[in-house]
Amino acid sequence: MTKKVTEQIGKTVEEAIRKGLEELKVSRDDVKIEILEEPSNGGVLGILSAKLAKVRLTVDKKISDEQAQKTEEKLEEILKNIFDITNEDVSYTIEKDGNQMNLVITGDNMAHLIGYKGKTIEAFQSLINSMLQREDEEYAKVFVEINDYKKKKEEKLRRLANKMASNCVKFRRPIKLEPMSAYERLIIHRELADRKDVETESIGEEPRRRVVIKRKYQYR
Repeated sequence: MTKKVTEQIGKTVEEAIRKGLEELKVSRDDVKIEILEEPSNGGVLGILSAKLAKVRLTVDKKISDEQAQKTEEKLEEILKNIFDITNEDVSYTIEKDGNQMNLVITGDNMAHLIGYKGKTIEAFQSLINSMLQREDEEYAKVFVEINDYKKKKEEKLRRLANKMASNCVKFRRPIKLEPMSAYERLIIHRELADRKDVETESIGEEPRRRVVIKRKYQYR
């Protein structure tokens, strides 16, 4: 079983986690998070003995058939309860796909489940994973897709990433993209990770955090 691990520090736990996700180029749902040290202030004016937050992020992407089956059975139970309450007329499939379980939902009038810029679908995904993890940490992480929204969004972001990267090289200046969610920034980072002419980093604080695309030094 292959694992990737990183330890990061930050002024806050969330900042340290964010750094780790961007280094590993994975989403929050793909990692186990351990808080090694909580941030604290102390000393004169809280400066001399201030301590940063420290976290360890571990990616373990191998899902066994037993884990997949166990996750699917519990997910079916969760979804039945949710859709019975909301009276949603939807169809869905659940399947193992390498490093994750995919929950694909289809139906008419799904805009309310997707939300503005996909915020509701992300919240729905986080809710499901939180419910699973609350029951048993051995459940696999679940990726939620609704009416191909994320697929279309990813294609659009990948095109944007390459277009802006080309502009960065052509005009010899950094390109700052508009503020994006962590999920959207991750797509940009991944798309440009193998390019030899540019590099990316995220700057700013949530919810105004954004990706900056810069030329690599050897191309100056």
